[in-house]
Amino acid sequence: MTARGWSYWSRNKLEILQGYLPAFNQAAKSVEERIYLDLMAGEPENFDRDTEKKFDGSARIALSTTPSFTRFAFGELPPRAARIKADLEARHPGAPFRIYPGDCNVTVKRMLADLNDVRWAPMFAFLDQQAAELHWETMATLAAFRKGKFKSEQWILWSPAMIVKGATGSNGDAFADRVDRMYGSDRWRKILGARQADSITASDFRAEMVNLLRWQFETELGYRHTIRIPMTMKTGTALYDMVFATDHEAGLKIMSHLYKKAAEREPRMRQEALDAQSGQEALFGDYAGPLPEWKSEPCWDPSERPWWR
Repeated sequence: MTARGWSYWSRNKLEILQGYLPAFNQAAKSVEERIYLDLMAGEPENFDRDTEKKFDGSARIALSTTPSFTRFAFGELPPRAARIKADLEARHPGAPFRIYPGDCNVTVKRMLADLNDVRWAPMFAFLDQQAAELHWETMATLAAFRKGKFKSEQWILWSPAMIVKGATGSNGDAFADRVDRMYGSDRWRKILGARQADSITASDFRAEMVNLLRWQFETELGYRHTIRIPMTMKTGTALYDMVFATDHEAGLKIMSHLYKKAAEREPRMRQEALDAQSGQEALFGDYAGPLPEWKSEPCWDPSERPWWR
């Protein structure tokens, strides 16, 4: 097994997932079918680079969830897709999952075609990209898939920090084209231009980039609710946000609760990583500093900003 190294913010993210999936299924327990999609499933097992603690990847978490989903679809690039398949078959023989090797923006159509007979079922989609791998068309396709009152829930990693790094790097033009595909337009470039002109701060840039995604989900895809939580590095700077989109009040309530818990966990996890890095005995259980408070904030119309032209 090839475990992959990550930092504490990845553990925190997956703890949110581990908390949400059983709650999702409990809320939908009266429905005969429940679908889990994981477009970029990663490795089955991971480890914390600072503490060396091992933790399960999203595919293992999903298949271990109780109450369970009834259909699973996992996307990943080869050869990692083969490792996921072997691991899950060994741990969960006969489980109702399928693996789709390749670019998820291509394979998502096959995933959904294979699920066409249960388009009415509640669906949770995890889109765990790293920088700008997703296409807007993919997210729109997921939003349009379900029949009935509620759209598929989507939980998406969105990293303005990685976007600005790529768009201003040595291969910036090609990377910026990828970001165009991710947003479905070049409107995000107005935000980058405002940052480069010092019209907004780095923190404002990150907030505006995430807001643009939320605004599009609500106004273009028709989602009733979107919420975000920044996942921060040891410096306190946000590396990425986890953005949740749902039409369901229960989903909003549950994820909001889990976001609050994740925000409270983060300083303890950060301290544990710093202690491990410095060779000190971990103080994870003894952290006594102030706990941050997560609050849901509405998104706004980006075109109302004075620098938006």
